[in-house]
Amino acid sequence: MYATNRTFLRIGIVQYDPKVTKIEDNIARVKGFLTKVQPGSLDLLCFPEMALTGYVFPTPADVSPYLEHPKTGVSLQFFQETARSLRTFVIAGYPEKLGDEEERDDHAVGANSAVVYDPNGAWIGGYRKTNLFEADLPWVKPGTGYACFPNLSESLQTVFIGHMYGSQSNAERYRLACSMRVGIFCTVSSFTGTRPPFLTTIQYWIARLLPLWSKDSDALRPMDEYPASDEHDETIVVICNRTGLERGSLFAGCSMVVRCSRSRGTWDIVGLVDSQFEGFRSWVIE
Repeated sequence: MYATNRTFLRIGIVQYDPKVTKIEDNIARVKGFLTKVQPGSLDLLCFPEMALTGYVFPTPADVSPYLEHPKTGVSLQFFQETARSLRTFVIAGYPEKLGDEEERDDHAVGANSAVVYDPNGAWIGGYRKTNLFEADLPWVKPGTGYACFPNLSESLQTVFIGHMYGSQSNAERYRLACSMRVGIFCTVSSFTGTRPPFLTTIQYWIARLLPLWSKDSDALRPMDEYPASDEHDETIVVICNRTGLERGSLFAGCSMVVRCSRSRGTWDIVGLVDSQFEGFRSWVIE
């Protein structure tokens, strides 16, 4: 575990409109967003789903040239170097190439994955998206569930990676997060559809986070099994989404950081960006 003497948490996000298949151009843009970020000034930096390749690939043949082996792909090397140079944990999405020995459906050639690097650039682990969105179906092999990384640092505590939409019930998401005593819930997203009004998007995210802050719903009875203790009263949720229009899909943006308290039954937006924001933004949580 990385030890600190601080009592606050520093979280950064990158939200932008990556151009599909233009990896080097996207890397150059992201580097531009991060030029003024001082090494050691963040505890966690989050990037969106498939952050450097774009998201919409209609066929397995379309995505195949951009699939990357874990730890060695172009995107992975950039995320690793970013973690090392900024001395921060990094969570970022990328299209993962399946291993030759993996079982798969005929169409599945990759996984919609996220990677975690530590401040030394060491690979901590990965996550594969389980509840697939429409754009994932032509080529993605689903994962097996959420990923949990315990005791990463004193400030981050336990980090839980997943998507807040899909078939799992609110109660199941609540049970998972509470049973693991999660400090940070990070969702890397490419949330699509006709772009709703700004407030509608915020309301959507808060509703999806209901298991982490509500104590009144009948659907959340698992809270009786995992009561919030004084030392673990809050979960910090990082929603890192992309923006822009890609191959007919419009992305909602509105990345945000939300503080959720189960014992108080409250939520509080620490910070957010609007639907069309492009760049880097960070917040300090005390």
